[in-house]
Amino acid sequence: MTKHIYVSIFVCLVLALLGFIFIRNLIDFPVYFAAGQSLIKGRTDLYAPDFALGRVMDYRYLPFFLVAFTPLWLIPYSISAYIWYLLSVIEIAGCLVIISRIFPGLADSKKAWLLIALSTLQYLVMAVHYGNAHLLAVFLLFASLYSFQKGREGIAGLLMAVAITIKLTPFLLLPYFVLKRRWRMLSSVCVLLIIINFVPSVYFGISGNIKLIENWYEHVISSQDFHEDNGPINLSLKGELRRYVSPVDYSKRVDGDVQYPAINFASLTREDLLWAWIIGCAILFVAVLLLIWFERASPQAEIEGNNRINGRFALEMSLMLCLMLLVGPLTSKIYFVTLLWPIACLADIAVRSRSREAGIAMRVLILIAIVNSVLPLLPGRSIQRLLLVVGIDFYVNLLAMSALAFVLISSQRLIRSQSGEPQMRVQSAAKMP
Repeated sequence: MTKHIYVSIFVCLVLALLGFIFIRNLIDFPVYFAAGQSLIKGRTDLYAPDFALGRVMDYRYLPFFLVAFTPLWLIPYSISAYIWYLLSVIEIAGCLVIISRIFPGLADSKKAWLLIALSTLQYLVMAVHYGNAHLLAVFLLFASLYSFQKGREGIAGLLMAVAITIKLTPFLLLPYFVLKRRWRMLSSVCVLLIIINFVPSVYFGISGNIKLIENWYEHVISSQDFHEDNGPINLSLKGELRRYVSPVDYSKRVDGDVQYPAINFASLTREDLLWAWIIGCAILFVAVLLLIWFERASPQAEIEGNNRINGRFALEMSLMLCLMLLVGPLTSKIYFVTLLWPIACLADIAVRSRSREAGIAMRVLILIAIVNSVLPLLPGRSIQRLLLVVGIDFYVNLLAMSALAFVLISSQRLIRSQSGEPQMRVQSAAKMP
């Protein structure tokens, strides 16, 4: 016990000292802080180009986020940044605790945790380095799903509503709850979304807040072209299609980061590309939901399935999280922190049995661990830019998603065959004279 205490103290000290290094080069938090400074100076034009740090590094969140973190804007930047760093570390720790409780089979497997670390460490480090709010959204999302699994749907709805308010993409998980007919969860999310996003009316006034939400929609949702052209490389299906089947003129990036190679083998127009993306996303979304629907288990099969893969909900949600990253309109590299849940699910499956699906999960996990621990270490910006343009993380996500779909189908068929075997024996015995 004493040894564990000393190790914990040492780890905390190391993390505390690392904070002084990370806060020197944060990328996204300075945008939030600059926007907060504009806010406390009395400005209310949140989506003006000069409200934060320019057109590229502009404020792109709903008003609630900026108002909720007002205390951070009232203190010096260095202290504020360090507090944000500590919050990021706590959020990562929270995600790990939730994962360990969702997948208790990982508790005694050092190999599983090593593979999880090798598969996701680059995303965690990058999230802390950027200081992006996505890490907070992921923590809230994981906490919401954990609360839902424990039957606390009101709390789950609140956490989900806040996560959606910060990063819109968790909204893509709601069709799953429609499919499962969890109306209490859905209604709580919808009601709390409205309440949360009307809280800033206390500061901006009701009409002013509504106008800001309209401006946010026009700036972030309706007009994405500028940010797609100048922001981080998009690693969703939309970004992959754009780089593979249409020409991308990186020389027009206004921040000077233009040294990306062209890899397109076709020249579709932006309008054709948009329709291809919409159709592709629709097919993928419907396919995953149909897979979950048709492979649903009977009550008895649910019990046996829980013992086999540690809960059907955790597996299905792993698949939905991968889908969220795949079909989202804009998925930058730091968004792949979300893979922590699906990767942990694969690791749990791999170490809990010696079945065929466990073997597949282990092979996929090892491959992802090698890719995500070796490729980021390759020297040279040109190589790293090529890996970004090719979309290695897109394929990692696709590989994890395919493995999870295979496990879902295989385990379900096995459960059905095992559930039907006694009944077949009884019927055979009844026919005997």
